[in-house]
Amino acid sequence: MENNKYSFLAIGKAKKRRTDLDEVLDMLDRTTKRIQKTLEENKEFSAKQAPIYEQILLSKDASEAQKVKALFGKAFELDRLERLSAQLSLLYTLQIFAFKVKVLEIEVGNIDEELEKSGVLEKHMEIDSIKKNIEALKILVEAQYESLKEIRANQDKNLQYIN
Repeated sequence: MENNKYSFLAIGKAKKRRTDLDEVLDMLDRTTKRIQKTLEENKEFSAKQAPIYEQILLSKDASEAQKVKALFGKAFELDRLERLSAQLSLLYTLQIFAFKVKVLEIEVGNIDEELEKSGVLEKHMEIDSIKKNIEALKILVEAQYESLKEIRANQDKNLQYIN
């Protein structure tokens, strides 16, 4: 009966982990949606700003300072889009990984339940218990053997003393 208690604890922990994993998946989903929205907004803003930057860069009336400012502005916009895109890609990868972990966790839980239903888990634990008992008996036999060796050695000494 005690073996079942541990199995149920393991299943309870697996369910707890599933809950934690669900929270992680939800958090990743919310973050991904937020970054996706931010990326789309920045793309729109960059699309509006790009012609302005180009116009300043090509303008003969713009000063060097304005052209440098426009060039840096354009570079910063592109850098921001690239950074957001990389973050989004990473979040998608994390979502896929977390989902695969969840699938594996469910599969392991199902296998554990099947093992418990079939009694294989209990038989395995019984075999482990028997192995531990055998190890304990081996230790006792070895100790008894050592004691017998000492007794024989002492008897031999005593017999030599008598002769």
